[in-house]
Amino acid sequence: MPIRLHLIRASHLNTVVQYVRTLSLPVEALLEKAELDHVALDDSNQLILETKVWHFLEMAAEMKKMPHLGGLLAEDSHLSEYGAFTKQLLEADNLYQALHFLIHKIGLHNNNSLFWLKESEQCVWICRPHYPYVKDKLWQAEQHVLSLLCKVIEHYAGHGWQPKKIKLQDEAGLGLEHSRFFSHSEVELGQRYSAIAIEHELLEERQLCKVFSNATPLDCIPDCFVQSFKLLLKQNYFGQGWLAENIANSLGTSVRTLKRKLHEQGTSLRKVFDEVRFQQACELIDQDIYDYQALAEKLSYTHVNNFVRAFKRWSGITPREYMRLRDQQLLKKSSAW
Repeated sequence: MPIRLHLIRASHLNTVVQYVRTLSLPVEALLEKAELDHVALDDSNQLILETKVWHFLEMAAEMKKMPHLGGLLAEDSHLSEYGAFTKQLLEADNLYQALHFLIHKIGLHNNNSLFWLKESEQCVWICRPHYPYVKDKLWQAEQHVLSLLCKVIEHYAGHGWQPKKIKLQDEAGLGLEHSRFFSHSEVELGQRYSAIAIEHELLEERQLCKVFSNATPLDCIPDCFVQSFKLLLKQNYFGQGWLAENIANSLGTSVRTLKRKLHEQGTSLRKVFDEVRFQQACELIDQDIYDYQALAEKLSYTHVNNFVRAFKRWSGITPREYMRLRDQQLLKKSSAW
């Protein structure tokens, strides 16, 4: 299993799905094959496994016989459609500010991308390191992300901007001839990292501003495997039942490997389940949900007594005692005011 779970916000998938629908493809069937539940993705900030998004897009590209679909999707869509993070990319004072935001805040959007600027005499390169999906032959992911990068640059450089040079990890670059960004670029294939050349003059103004101090209300997506796993559980990404077999299958691994991974990081499947359930229970109580039956149902317990016993195991006290202590603390705070 990977050291971390590669996650991305659902806003990205929603934009991909909307575009694929315009191609008259069986979207629901493709979502099912990619093990994506579009109905459950109404919240654009919900987290999903990134590789499944690219698997969905790759299948659509193969079905439509469009090896350039990833790039075409990026070129035909607007950055603001991909959620709060990409909207921020368009609000900087200049290109350097936007790229600085991208490099230092990308974790607000996903936890798998890394970018940096590399200066040369001829240009400035915006670079990204080895990308696992290139190795997995999911070319659509690399093409899509690079085209989105070009969209950011074009926003500040002016419509019609094209990179004079690009470097690609991919060894084929299928469909580049169809791209309005890359069809006339000097392309170097099979490189150690991918990169896009930017003219020096486009980055002459290198001043940052307060837009980056409090950029978005989003929280960074953690790199830590355990923390990411807990977030997926909390938002019911694996359904409410939390069956170990279903979770492992969704992660593309076995139950044994998942348990070993958690053990290596000092925890266990049972402990993680308990910690997330306890956090969910506390958050529900903080929403003034005190009814045991309602709490048990929201936390997927078939019997109230099972919930009460679990809560006492988590906290050492009963839910009723926890509620009483909570009310006392709230009363003290209100008195202090």
